[in-house]
Amino acid sequence: MELKFLFVIFLVFCCADAKKLPKCSICKDIVRNFHKGLGSTAKSNFGGGNTKWEEKSLGSYAFSETRLVEIIENLCEESAKECHSLLEEHEETIERFWFKEFGKKKDTNFHQYLCIDHMMACCPNNTYGRLCKSCPGGEKNPCSGNGECNGAGTREGTGKCKCSTGYKGDLCNECKDGFYEGSENDKLECKACHISCKNTCWEGGPKGCDECKSGWTENEELGCQDINECLESPCEENQYCTNTQGSHSCFTCDLACLSCEGSGPARCTECNAGYKLNSEAGICADINECSDGSLCTGDNQECENLPGSYECVCKKGFSMSEGSCQPIPEDSSASGENSGDQEGNTTEDSTADSEKDEL
Repeated sequence: MELKFLFVIFLVFCCADAKKLPKCSICKDIVRNFHKGLGSTAKSNFGGGNTKWEEKSLGSYAFSETRLVEIIENLCEESAKECHSLLEEHEETIERFWFKEFGKKKDTNFHQYLCIDHMMACCPNNTYGRLCKSCPGGEKNPCSGNGECNGAGTREGTGKCKCSTGYKGDLCNECKDGFYEGSENDKLECKACHISCKNTCWEGGPKGCDECKSGWTENEELGCQDINECLESPCEENQYCTNTQGSHSCFTCDLACLSCEGSGPARCTECNAGYKLNSEAGICADINECSDGSLCTGDNQECENLPGSYECVCKKGFSMSEGSCQPIPEDSSASGENSGDQEGNTTEDSTADSEKDEL
């Protein structure tokens, strides 16, 4: 019998602890909309500019149930059902605050009163969880001031520190690899190592590296210095090299270049076929193969210059047919041909069909 009684007591405490607490974010929305409602109702009722009327009306409306009802109607705005359920459950709490705290002109913080003390949805700053425990490092300096406490200000979270960039440790009071310890106003400050450092350093700049990163070389006086890989000509033919910090990049030469030392036709070291050096402009310029009229001499043909080349095309009104430029039939002729096709094949059509069959 005694064991049964103890088991029931255990279940009661278990279920009570498992009860889902309201979300702090929803309670904060209610508080924000409460203050917003105070402002909107004040403007709508006391915005006439008549000071005597405002002073006379303030006592009857400012702390009235009528005004409270107007504010409560908009506390959830268009929020989820959860907000309306929470509001319905704690409506009496809000009314008590209105008449006994706000109505008596007490300087009571609504967020503290509603979200922390009565709804128990939130915790004071820098505390977390169901029991509002202090965040690591204490409420005055959580996470050593170098991170965020998980769940801080809510009844949720683990309380673990999420350290800012460069920091590590349960209290965010150590520096990660790639950062070195500095100090400012007696507070730990983790500063980034120079880009040339492989992993760790003891001070800022290339001289502070414990070891140089790949693409950098140790200089006794200057510390880690960038290696210019372009001196070893690492790029393929028809490419040029650009040195970068700790590495390099290869880019394709301009179309005018057979080889080059940089971007554009002015950086060619040798011109490509179809181009020649223009000494005045200092660039490899396109050769106009069509300029002397010696190309594309077939009937009804003309030469069209292209970058580094040319192409023989038919003149306007002609199209390529069986290796030569033939006149494009006029619309009337085309219509006639279509009519002939419907009535029956002509002799020329039969001949063409025979040739196709032979092929």
